[in-house]
Amino acid sequence: MHANPDPVMPTYSYFDSFSIALTLWPSMGMTRAPLVTAEQPSPELVQQAYAVVHEQYHLWRTSMPKYLGNQCMDVTTRLYGLLNSRGIKADIVIGSVRTQQSQFFNCDVPYLRDIATQLVDETAPIDLHAWITVGGDSVIDFALPSKLARNHGAPADLMNEGFCADATGMAKHMGLYYEPLLVGSQYLALVNSVDPHDLLLHLLGK
Repeated sequence: MHANPDPVMPTYSYFDSFSIALTLWPSMGMTRAPLVTAEQPSPELVQQAYAVVHEQYHLWRTSMPKYLGNQCMDVTTRLYGLLNSRGIKADIVIGSVRTQQSQFFNCDVPYLRDIATQLVDETAPIDLHAWITVGGDSVIDFALPSKLARNHGAPADLMNEGFCADATGMAKHMGLYYEPLLVGSQYLALVNSVDPHDLLLHLLGK
């Protein structure tokens, strides 16, 4: 009798999930299509976006709590407005993040659809993560690093840092798997009553 082989971990493809996530906005009651595509941005564009975020850190970080691990919707709202007002097309991705051992956010597409389209308990915390993308598998995330530092044993110096990388590389080299479920800033208006696009229009003086 032969022993069963070790189970094979499912193949990780951010691009496959992201391509589906780009199409789901109408089913969530959203009327505004994503601003980005699955096409991989150039490294120069990703670095340009990250440079803007760093250079304007004093602006978007103002009046926010010291700890950003539970502030992903506020952080991405501000970065969405900042980047698009500077001519860099960026959008907000909603999903989860996991390692081989842990799932940090317990959400799936039906859950996201339910809280966007049905009456739910508004006092209950929303179990999802949001990050910024400029397309492809690019990830700009200034909320998760502090969560990892405070609660999951990551180095303390991550507390005030952000990730700027490709999700494929982060999975390979850090064991951190970003799982996109939906793309579109308007989702935050449905579940959090604040539309990041309103901030963008304000920054553009419209």
